[in-house]
Amino acid sequence: MTVRTLIAFLVIALAGTAQAQSDFARQVVTSDGPSSVSVTVYRDPNRDSARAMNLNYLNGYALITEQRTVTLPAGEVDLRFEGVAGGIIPQSAIVTGLAEGVLEKNRDAALLSPSALLNGHIGRGVTVKRTSAVTGRTEEYSANIRTDARNGVVIQTADGFEALRCTGLNEALIYPEIPEGLSAKPTLSVKTIVRQTTRATVTLSYLATGFDWQANYVADVSEDGETMNLFSWVTLANSDETSFRDAQTNTVAGQPNKGRDAIQRPTGGAIALRCWPQATTSDIAVKRFERARNESRFRGQPLPAPMMAMEAESDMVALGSAKQVQAKQEELGDLKLYRIPVPVTIASKSQKQVAMFEKQAVPFKQLYETEVGATGYGNSGTLFTTLRLQNDEQNRLGLALPAGKLVAFKEAGNARLLLGEGNLDDKAIGEEVEIRIGNSQQVRFAVDQVNQSEGDNRKYRDFELTLTNALAQPASIELKLSHGDRERLTKVSKRLGRKDGKPLWKVTIPANGSSTLRYRVNFR
Repeated sequence: MTVRTLIAFLVIALAGTAQAQSDFARQVVTSDGPSSVSVTVYRDPNRDSARAMNLNYLNGYALITEQRTVTLPAGEVDLRFEGVAGGIIPQSAIVTGLAEGVLEKNRDAALLSPSALLNGHIGRGVTVKRTSAVTGRTEEYSANIRTDARNGVVIQTADGFEALRCTGLNEALIYPEIPEGLSAKPTLSVKTIVRQTTRATVTLSYLATGFDWQANYVADVSEDGETMNLFSWVTLANSDETSFRDAQTNTVAGQPNKGRDAIQRPTGGAIALRCWPQATTSDIAVKRFERARNESRFRGQPLPAPMMAMEAESDMVALGSAKQVQAKQEELGDLKLYRIPVPVTIASKSQKQVAMFEKQAVPFKQLYETEVGATGYGNSGTLFTTLRLQNDEQNRLGLALPAGKLVAFKEAGNARLLLGEGNLDDKAIGEEVEIRIGNSQQVRFAVDQVNQSEGDNRKYRDFELTLTNALAQPASIELKLSHGDRERLTKVSKRLGRKDGKPLWKVTIPANGSSTLRYRVNFR
């Protein structure tokens, strides 16, 4: 091979290599927002029905599925999904619709934050906006940032160097632009190879923390106290910084097995403001003091009348329109899926309620119950007011009831008054449902010891358990007697049943009446 031929061959080979590298040049593509999104919310497995959701600390999670259409150039592509949930669990993300699949995925940490914005302008010009101590007017100064956000922020102005927030006056930094590479939205990026320019519909599915839901029930008791109209809300909560507009929304009742996820939410770090030598920069203590003072000013006071009226009005409007949207129950293995039939916007840092179901004229029984120690002589107290329902079609229910809170109302004198509120756990079809809505001061119990065996080695004690009813109507009472493993009840004056493995006294006491149970406790 001649030198001229060899040179020509190398030129052709290098050109081919350059063309191949050009064909697979690495490019960054940021997808538009999702064309459709589905959000399925799972409850906090460690929160029971008696504990309300805390929007600042939600420990449930959601399965989020998005569809996005993107134009992908040929080559190695970093595809960025902006606007995912801030609490995304990156290792759970699945991306489909890419011909060559996913080579790599990352939770991008370069989020826009106060510290990232400040650090991105080190050595660059900014504007300081400050209140003048002399004139009281707002003035603006040109300045350069000389240190990062970690160890006290030093700025340089025409007057020299100073630490930010050391004047004791209101001031702020105004930045001319957002530094390159910072994103204002949580972002997931994936790397893929594209053989030729194409337009693809990509599906992204992932789990995200910071969500929760619960059921809320409203019971309107009939005038005769024998039936109720039962209405249920699905209450969705989203503490994430991302909103999901017009989402197909579902909730799941039950507790699927899921481990704890280690999630690092990129925040950009904190900004440390320090004055030398006093170190009096921080105003956090002042803010806490002012917040505590404001809270104490209103603690224990009723809501203003206009606010109460507004809450009542919005409640009635919601109830009036509830039939328009009701969640549909489906089976999901051993779990229950509630599918909301219309798109729902799940806004960031907010709660939303959607109707789940409404049942008319559901029969129930109001009773008074508690559990009493069989040897608890000298004990006395009130009984719980409890509503009991049978969850079957014969009793106008027959559907899975998710855990949540119930509020009971009843009409009295043309006014809708509160009877009480309570909680119920997850209940399957066919189960008995009991909700304690308060304590009755009118139905009470008392235990007294009336006799015992003689001698130091006492073998038994005799007791009287008395129930009284001060109501103007009969009271149905169920009272469980608890006792130790080495104790046995004998000589019981009335027939007892059993419930939850314990003796049960069931009795109906007439208005303004009483009843007494006598029994002996033998000690073994």
